Amino acid sequence: MPSNTRGKIKEHLEGCHRNTEAIKEHCAKILALVGDKNPKVTAAIEALSNINTVLDESAQNIYSLI
Repeated sequence: MPSNTRGKIKEHLEGCHRNTEAIKEHCAKILALVGDKNPKVTAAIEALSNINTVLDESAQNIYSLI
């Protein structure tokens, strides 16, 4: 476990990335369950997945700057 601030920040950003991977998996499973039965739910889950992708990209960009 890192003892310096930079290392700790990178460790937390890696945790953010791992969590976004889990969110992607859950969104995909929800979309498979919903299918085309409920377009509003499908659109909402797709939006959640897209927001998650933006957050993951932001975390990766911050990580690369540290």
